[in-house]
Amino acid sequence: MINAPTTATLSEPAPVSSVFSSGGGEMGEMIRSFNWASSSLGPSDQWSPGLKTCIQILFSSAQPILLCWGSENIHIYNDACRELLGSKHPMSLGQPSAIVWPAGNDALPVFPDTTLPAPQLQLMQADGRSFHFNGSPVKDPDGAGGVLFFGWWITNPKVHTFVKTDITAFLRTLLEQLDTFIRTAGLTLVVNLDVVTEDVYIDRDLFEKTLLSLLTNALCYTLQGGIAVRLCQEGEQITLSVADTGVGMTPALLLEINALLEDPQPERGGLTAASESMRYHGGKLHISSIIEEGTIVTLSFPTGYAHLPAAAVRPEEPLIFKSYHAYLAGLATGIRMSKEKIRQQKGSQYYRQLLESLPAAVYTCDKHGRVLLFNDAAVQLWGRTPVAGTDMWCGSWKLFKPDGITPLDPDTCPMAAAIKGGESVRGQIIIIERPDGTRRIVQPYPDPLFDADGNSDGAVNMLVDITDQKSTDEYLSKLAAIVEYSDDAIVSKTLDGIITSWNPAAQRLFGYTAKEMIGNSISRIIPEDRLDEEPRIIEMLKSGRRVDHFETKRITRDGQLLDISLTISPVKDLTGKVVGASKIARDITQQRVLFQALQESEAKYMQLALKLEAMVEQRTRELTESNFFLAKSNRELEQFAYVTSHDLQEPLRKIHTFAGMLYNVNKDTLSDTSRMYIDKVMHSAKRMSQLINELLDYSRLVHVQEPFVETDLNEILKNVLTDFEVLISQKEVEVVSDRLPHLAVSPLQMNQLFHNLIGNAIKFLSPARKPLIHVSASALTTEEIAALPELDSTRRYYAISIADNGIGFDQVYADKIFQIFQRLNDRNAYEGTGIGLALCNKIVVNHKGGIYATGVPDQGATFKVILPQ
Repeated sequence: MINAPTTATLSEPAPVSSVFSSGGGEMGEMIRSFNWASSSLGPSDQWSPGLKTCIQILFSSAQPILLCWGSENIHIYNDACRELLGSKHPMSLGQPSAIVWPAGNDALPVFPDTTLPAPQLQLMQADGRSFHFNGSPVKDPDGAGGVLFFGWWITNPKVHTFVKTDITAFLRTLLEQLDTFIRTAGLTLVVNLDVVTEDVYIDRDLFEKTLLSLLTNALCYTLQGGIAVRLCQEGEQITLSVADTGVGMTPALLLEINALLEDPQPERGGLTAASESMRYHGGKLHISSIIEEGTIVTLSFPTGYAHLPAAAVRPEEPLIFKSYHAYLAGLATGIRMSKEKIRQQKGSQYYRQLLESLPAAVYTCDKHGRVLLFNDAAVQLWGRTPVAGTDMWCGSWKLFKPDGITPLDPDTCPMAAAIKGGESVRGQIIIIERPDGTRRIVQPYPDPLFDADGNSDGAVNMLVDITDQKSTDEYLSKLAAIVEYSDDAIVSKTLDGIITSWNPAAQRLFGYTAKEMIGNSISRIIPEDRLDEEPRIIEMLKSGRRVDHFETKRITRDGQLLDISLTISPVKDLTGKVVGASKIARDITQQRVLFQALQESEAKYMQLALKLEAMVEQRTRELTESNFFLAKSNRELEQFAYVTSHDLQEPLRKIHTFAGMLYNVNKDTLSDTSRMYIDKVMHSAKRMSQLINELLDYSRLVHVQEPFVETDLNEILKNVLTDFEVLISQKEVEVVSDRLPHLAVSPLQMNQLFHNLIGNAIKFLSPARKPLIHVSASALTTEEIAALPELDSTRRYYAISIADNGIGFDQVYADKIFQIFQRLNDRNAYEGTGIGLALCNKIVVNHKGGIYATGVPDQGATFKVILPQ
């Protein structure tokens, strides 16, 4: 596609016409200076009255006015119209529309043809606004005429109007204006527009913006090749595709864009706006793309208008010619920036691939110190992934100076020094700490980077991890210190027995200095009768074996014979070949003396140990016998308590019976004092009977051998509450019970346990408030079990809580209340024997659990029973 060039030639200034000798501003001067004789309008003094009237209107108006006159639509315009014409001013003055608007000349009718409606012209601006001209026909009596265009700013309409449109002509007119622009960008525009036979209704402004958006995207992401636009009709569907040979999209990016297209939002632009446009047209948008090959965006929508809102459909209207000269000028800048960014990204991608191929940790910063690129080796060294563009100077979590104690401010690290100073930094060591607390010793090699003009453009830094090297150096240093300051003699020698090192301890032990021994044979300190040991030791070392704690004798400088313990290790070269030996010699002369004394002492102690063992055995027999008699005594005491408690019941029943009979027979003749005495006798006998019964129950728990069975504690509680039904009703006690567990327990003992605890809660109610008893259960957590040392931490437990709002008790008595015969309240105010809670404690102990009480005076008490699951 080829657009005709826009050209204009201003002729030599002509004499000022007397017809309009003043006014009109700058354009008035230009109109008066123009050589109109060279145009089809002829000299200005021969112009028709209608044309002269239009010129006067144009001069006097502050509104933009464009006049197109005559058979060639010669252009004349005022000052207000200059800015809107942009690059077409001043060349448009006096030029026919075929030159000014080559792509849209057909849209401007030739006057005085009155059969056509007045045309419309729209100038598109770079900021998205447009300037709209409405044409008003003007006709002279002699038949000549033109169009007077009056303009105003308009913005994008929010209400969609769908107009019957020749879609092929509409697209061709638009693409003709873009062809030159695309070729200027170094690309080729290929257009294939089929003739559409069916009626097509579109929102022209919206459709135009959609196509411009797709073409802009294609231009921004296409560095070479071209763009192809194809229009075709398939049945009742119109398909418009825009394909490019650009950078394409990754599968991940394509998925992300498709996700956005499924949830279009009006404020979004680009492909999302294009997809929304298709939704308004009853169609859809589809994207296919291959990375580095290109992208195809396809729009499809139905013909006709049945799918459109009836109120928004308009009959066929003439096309409005739109000029994009200002719009394209602004678009060119954006496209250049986008392409430059793509080129930079491709360069960065190549640079990143280069970084990733390096085994050493490498990263870059910009001139402000922001971390930009880094490879995997750097991430592994840092132990974290920095945020590109945010982290400053280095990706490390923490930095320290070589002492490992003093923090290093990133602003003063070697990378910062290289960027700020513009010079490479060498010879420094830093310590980095990772988020997991581990540290690495690093030697940085930062080098500054400069742009083409020599200005700072950041720096690249290679980080060499020297931790292992430092560890090796430190190890060797420590090893040398150990040899130097060891209390043991350490000597190294060749396989021929020539001494190569001799530490100070060897000098102290044997009396020879290092200068005297190094280079001489080790046989100098070996007694003659032991010279045969050395060849045997060398043979063992050559095979790679170590000699441990070899006890022998050696001679000192003064001839003293020492008992020596030798540990000898082979010394190997880098290939693993044994090239020498290292000996550690320890004087054990004193140890031998001590060992002999120890042996003598050991013999004595063995005799004492045998005597002690006999004494322990005798004592063990005595303890076993004592335990037997103690257990027998306990059983007899338990039996005595049981029998005694049982036999005491009979005389008590007789006391209670005869006292009652005495009262009933003589109640009319007894004095008040006698009645009181008899009442006390009966009450005491009754209390004694209760005490004996409970003591008997307590003693039975000692002998209990009842097996544990799976028991529903809800049924146990239900039965106990039935026993207290009358008392609960009389005292208006509210009992709330949560769901209780099923546990392996003794049902009879559980009945006794709940009976005592519920009975206590009813007995010690507070008269100041409505009585409430709450029974609940919960599984103990591992932490709760660990907090109770008497429980088995390997088992699971339930806590059964019985809480009341009665009179409560002081927490200092929490342990005392479980002791037998212990009471916290006046016997006259509250009945009881002091055995009930002791009985509860015994039951819980039988079940290998625990019982705990908490109380607050005048607020209530809670008894928590812990039972194994």
